[in-house]
Amino acid sequence: MDRTSKHEGTYDSLNLNADPAGLSFGRLQWSQRTKALGNLLGEIHLADPARFDAIFGHGWRRLLEETKKGSLEPIDGAVLWTEPWVSRFKAAGREPIFRQVQDRLASGGEYMAAAIAAAKLLGVTTERALSITYDTSVQQGPGTAKTLAQTVRQQLQGKTVSMTQLLERYIHQAAAPFRSTTRPGQHKRHPHLEWRPVGKEWHVSAGRYDLFTNILTRQTGLLKAADLSDSNIML
Repeated sequence: MDRTSKHEGTYDSLNLNADPAGLSFGRLQWSQRTKALGNLLGEIHLADPARFDAIFGHGWRRLLEETKKGSLEPIDGAVLWTEPWVSRFKAAGREPIFRQVQDRLASGGEYMAAAIAAAKLLGVTTERALSITYDTSVQQGPGTAKTLAQTVRQQLQGKTVSMTQLLERYIHQAAAPFRSTTRPGQHKRHPHLEWRPVGKEWHVSAGRYDLFTNILTRQTGLLKAADLSDSNIML
């Protein structure tokens, strides 16, 4: 969780629609477009409704309603990646009780549950494997993390491979949808993403982020990290 958060942000970190997925907030950059921000805000509100109201103001009900739908529409005349919302989210990220909610969802929510399920599907329940599947769950979604594991197991069924080779296949499978050797059209699943030329290839970009390169760099770093254990752990 801490390794993935290192690339995402701190409790009060904001991505102001640079990807463009609306506002992303917190140590795992829960994003507006994917409804993850709405889920987080719902839990934060439950933790301390009075404090939530005090920070987010009279528009807090619409904030919960719209983010739960994944809407990027303005609330009270302003999109969330502009003021006064930016200052309000910054303030929420500094509240200890709301930080505890972020920690709880990061360690015990759907991202971690999917990462554990993916590691079990791969048959590699090590600290290193879980770090990789968790990073995938956060970046690409819990469902994708599990689907990739199923795909890799099917591809390698009946073959003898090392643990490293298995994780390498998982990483490359995770990055593969974001690279093409021929010029593609609009991204079918996510129209807000864009294919851009990189040398003789085409990579998917989210704003200024090259997703193919980002995934390979982050997860190859985890694969090679000397301080991650390759011993099985209880999940």
